[in-house]
Amino acid sequence: MAARAVLWLAGVAAVSSAQVIDRIAVTVDQQVITQSRVLEEIRLAAFQNREPLDFSAAARRGAAERLVERLLIEREMELTRFPAPPASEAARAIEELKRERPERPFAEALAAYDISQEALQKFLLNQAGVLRFLEGRFRPQVQVSETEVRACYQKREPKTTSALEQARAECEAALTAAGVDQEVDRWLREVRGRVRLVYREEAFR
Repeated sequence: MAARAVLWLAGVAAVSSAQVIDRIAVTVDQQVITQSRVLEEIRLAAFQNREPLDFSAAARRGAAERLVERLLIEREMELTRFPAPPASEAARAIEELKRERPERPFAEALAAYDISQEALQKFLLNQAGVLRFLEGRFRPQVQVSETEVRACYQKREPKTTSALEQARAECEAALTAAGVDQEVDRWLREVRGRVRLVYREEAFR
């Protein structure tokens, strides 16, 4: 699942001194995701993945989908009182991002995507909490059979015992991750069916 990659804003806010009103992009029951949140999601994800910024209608719709999923997951985290990760996890993630970008100052890299380090920290901390919750909630439900593992690692044609063991471990991990993804997708479909979800199409044109 690699990821799922999910932050929300409850309310409509003024985004400039000229009192320009932020447009609502999506409503999930009584909660809203604004257009500015969608654009910020695009910037943060692009920065993390070292991808160029893309504000096309398709990219905005994809970012909104991720935000909806994250909102639904966070609701479940609150309901089950799942503990949030410590702030130190976000700090470590930022240090890792800095090491991956030695070619220019980190503040300059952030500015190129028009995001703040505080926003990035919140994004990374939220991401860590969501991934931890999904792993804890759905991994125990996934059972990988010996037949599936054998079929997977036999395709890799390992030549030595150590290579066979490594291939087996990699296959088990890959099959388990795929199973978790399937369980999460199934659960999200069920949850989405229980909420009132409205996309404001004008925000994605």
